[in-house]
Amino acid sequence: MKNSIQTSLILFLLLFAGCDSFLDTVPDNRTELDSREKISQLLTSAYPDASYALTANAMADGISFRSGLSPRAGYTEYQLNEDAYCWRDSPSTNGDAPSGFWNACYSAIAAANHALAAMDAAPNQEQYRYQRSEALLCRAFAHFLLVNLYAKTYDPDRFNSAPGIPYVDKPETKVLVPYNRSTVEYVYARIEEDIEEALKNLPTESLFKVSAYHFTDKSALTFASRFYLYKGDYQKVIELTSRIVPVPVRAANGNVPATDPANVWAATYFAAFKKWPSNISEIGTQFRMASNKHNFLLRETYSRLSRTWTCQYGHTYATLPSSTTRNITGGYWPFASFYNTNFRDAYYLGKFLEYFFYTSSNTGYPMIMFPFIRAEEALLNRIEAEIHLSQFDRAINDLNVYFRQRSGKEAANISSDYDETAMLLTQTKINTYWTASLADNFLTQYNAFGAAAWDDDKMALMLTLLDVKNAEYAQEGFRWFDVLRYNIPVYHATMSGQVNLLQPDDPRRMWQIPEDAVNRGLEPNPRN
Repeated sequence: MKNSIQTSLILFLLLFAGCDSFLDTVPDNRTELDSREKISQLLTSAYPDASYALTANAMADGISFRSGLSPRAGYTEYQLNEDAYCWRDSPSTNGDAPSGFWNACYSAIAAANHALAAMDAAPNQEQYRYQRSEALLCRAFAHFLLVNLYAKTYDPDRFNSAPGIPYVDKPETKVLVPYNRSTVEYVYARIEEDIEEALKNLPTESLFKVSAYHFTDKSALTFASRFYLYKGDYQKVIELTSRIVPVPVRAANGNVPATDPANVWAATYFAAFKKWPSNISEIGTQFRMASNKHNFLLRETYSRLSRTWTCQYGHTYATLPSSTTRNITGGYWPFASFYNTNFRDAYYLGKFLEYFFYTSSNTGYPMIMFPFIRAEEALLNRIEAEIHLSQFDRAINDLNVYFRQRSGKEAANISSDYDETAMLLTQTKINTYWTASLADNFLTQYNAFGAAAWDDDKMALMLTLLDVKNAEYAQEGFRWFDVLRYNIPVYHATMSGQVNLLQPDDPRRMWQIPEDAVNRGLEPNPRN
């Protein structure tokens, strides 16, 4: 935590009067957090400026060795891609590497803590109620990402006594602050405290010039629903998401009408792949736009993610959902995939468009806009909770709402229309689709959530939901969280043809605690 502690110390020295002689007098050029405007400015730094996607993508299933490509020495993204694919601890410290993301999260936490401390010291607490909620959500969100990536996965059916990550809730005033990892259970409890406090005064979109860059009611409720989904409080997930997404009502024909409020909501808030021109530049531009309503929480991040589509390990035509591959409805996905003959077998969806931030005439940083929370997640979280609660009819209604935006009747045509009758999902259709694997799949083999005892209806619906999420979030790194939660084994083939297996109990599924943090006393994750 070296970088985050130093960042926190610098912020403290600059922003607060404190307890030693240096801090006794406030110089004229020192900024004090004594107004809503200054605290708001600080809170823009309370979000991670790095993403987990590059590493998480390469570690997950559905990724394979791509022939015709070879490692390129000296290219950071190629080395990170190979390290992650081989489940090796990367020595890199840039933002795409585990250690870089760790530092980015703790720097965000430090900013949130300084803002909270300043608000606690302010004479008029009421004027800061929305900013307090934003700061608490930022702190909870960063800790949530950290505990799910660097610690053992939370199990709703057990006491989670495995080492977690440091939960930092105060500004550091010294460089050498002792930390311990506490337990996963403790970290989840602290995250929940922050979320529940924040939910009392959720900031609305109207409070911000660009709402997608901040926690608002929509992004906060969606994040909270994700937390309670991982925690296993499924009824709470439904309550939270239903404050965002209307509950659909099935018509006499078995489908949810296009005019139903849930379908109107999805047509308004889903990423509009069907409406975007099918070229790589336009898709990348539209996907990252803060004005597009699917971006509930968007962050500018240092990342080489958009360059990894030419790396040796990634999606091939067979594993990437696109407008030429069918989904469970019998229709086609509305995702345009791209292929370059110079990079054989390398396919890409074009979601991320890099822009280069120049620090001089010929040097700088690759940047992308990364969607930490998208609107689609609210509906998908509700479906998952409904399946866990055996509310199958409600889950199927929601799945039909989803596929009205994500299925078309013509191959290679992303704007192809949804077929009201042919694409209707029913329990029978879903079970038939999964017939060959209902009795033998990763859920029955590894028994996540007691799945070995599920009936066919529940099994088929959960396999559908996980397949949907895998497609929706392709190349965003989100699949890795489901790999962890559902004990999904990962098979990776090497250049020589050897197939390696990452089992659900393999400690390499936990990202390694950075060396700097270990040197300062934190226990590293095991590696054998």
